[in-house]
Amino acid sequence: MLLLLSLFACADDARIGEVLYLTPDTEAGATLYADSCAGCHGEDATGGSGPDLVGELSHTDEHLLGYIIDGDGEMPSYADWTDQELADVMGYLRSLE
Repeated sequence: MLLLLSLFACADDARIGEVLYLTPDTEAGATLYADSCAGCHGEDATGGSGPDLVGELSHTDEHLLGYIIDGDGEMPSYADWTDQELADVMGYLRSLE
């Protein structure tokens, strides 16, 4: 069982690496953010019913992508987004720094 969990963790790490390798389209990321994230995190990403994302930008891209892909608590998983969509949203979020 532990080996199986390790294999899944490696697969997630590999996906995150693939996402970070892509060139983000921040305009597409802004649209995805507005459609899927702004309802909870606010139009300017400074919080709402969900946490302030601008304040979370001190975390690594790997850490933030892990939350986006896996979800956490009330945060839904966006594992069904394409790698490019994930890269685009990360690019948009980093543009807010």
